[in-house]
Amino acid sequence: MSAREKVLSLLRGPVVSRIRFRFPFSGGTVTIAPASFHRVARAIEAGQVSLQFTTAFPPGVGGLYTSGTPNTLRVAPLVGRTEEGLFLHECTHAVFDLTKTLVTDNEDEAAAYVVDALYFRMTGLRRPRWNAEPHATAGNVADALLREYQAGRVPVPTLDATAWLALRAQVMLHPVYRWGTAGIPGVLLGTGSGHDG
Repeated sequence: MSAREKVLSLLRGPVVSRIRFRFPFSGGTVTIAPASFHRVARAIEAGQVSLQFTTAFPPGVGGLYTSGTPNTLRVAPLVGRTEEGLFLHECTHAVFDLTKTLVTDNEDEAAAYVVDALYFRMTGLRRPRWNAEPHATAGNVADALLREYQAGRVPVPTLDATAWLALRAQVMLHPVYRWGTAGIPGVLLGTGSGHDG
């Protein structure tokens, strides 16, 4: 299976088909669901999102999504669950960009951490392999979502407000997001969004 085929299979696969949650933002409510990742798969197939596989990232960075023409996912080769989860993290950024959902950069990043934490938990990746912040706090959010999934009261649970705010705070405190990856002030302290579709 080629790297591209592996990516498309992951985006349409059984684990991703179980990822679903909502969170409030200034424009209403955002839903992340299997259809979100299917949209990214279609965008890759249509050439709206290009894939670049690399292991050359700044310290503390596991992948990058860049808006442009075309939009670009720079990710590590998918050799295991860690890389797959980090790929889905970057795909979450693509979801907001492709749908032109005007979440803040902080909300965008926090939601991406929820997605990778859900993937890590659902695939049984042991916490010592992903317990650095903000992953650890995202893991708490994922644990609460998994309890909601098991209870089955609602098809798409809403994130716990307190846990969501704690995760957003952890994202803002992280040096990669506070100062950016090039040593310049990061965008996540602001409320803007860099999505261009």
